[in-house]
Amino acid sequence: MFQTHPIPQPQVVHALANLRREWQSAAGESSLLTIRGSVGLILADLVRELGMPAETQIEILGADLFQEVQEKLDSPERM
Repeated sequence: MFQTHPIPQPQVVHALANLRREWQSAAGESSLLTIRGSVGLILADLVRELGMPAETQIEILGADLFQEVQEKLDSPERM
């Protein structure tokens, strides 16, 4: 298992609030309770928003999902 340092609560709150705002913006007038979303994207957004290093992101997401996310972020047609 990987070793992590505690993330300060204000950083976690800020990261989660940013994710909520991004998802609300994408949802428009729809409630977030009715929006279908990708669990993989949510996890990837969360680890990136928390500023986790690549090694930790790979541990959390798994190598395959991490690679898929990287390819999507590098593509001209971003998510």
